[in-house]
Amino acid sequence: MPSKLIIHNKQIQNMDTNSENVRVEKISASHRTIYTDIIIDATPEQVWSVLTDTTSYKNWAAFLIDIQGEIKDGRKITAVFQTNPKKKKLTTIEHTISVVNGKEFYWAEKGPGGIRDNHHFKVESTGDGKTRFIQSDEIMKGITWLAGGNLSKMYAEGYRAFNRNLKVEVEQRFNK
Repeated sequence: MPSKLIIHNKQIQNMDTNSENVRVEKISASHRTIYTDIIIDATPEQVWSVLTDTTSYKNWAAFLIDIQGEIKDGRKITAVFQTNPKKKKLTTIEHTISVVNGKEFYWAEKGPGGIRDNHHFKVESTGDGKTRFIQSDEIMKGITWLAGGNLSKMYAEGYRAFNRNLKVEVEQRFNK
């Protein structure tokens, strides 16, 4: 059964569909958090290998449709977003990333509109041969007070699409 994303002011909205979770929280007018996760039937190493194979994103990824550059600690990358899948418009943002090899990569920088973005991608073992993939974000400052509601909803929906596509791609590659 498809779930619907609902955001409440000063409350956490949690949607659990057994294999995925989405939470959006409004901390204040200029501070929002987004948390998504999904269970993938593959090892963390297998998920990490697909997640860091950025040249293949064009074949499977949604929302974050490309990362130009290598996923290596301290490197500059260009993230390419397609925020509306019905439109061809792309948004590109350069980031310096931090990487804990095999576990997590993230960026924490000021982006368009002065918004501070702390975007994390993390893989962790569930202990049963599967992996929890976590994509989370914290947006604050800048024009978050004005655009935070729309941005957090768009991000949560985009992260869910990316997560689901990652799950399909990993499971197709490794569970034949």
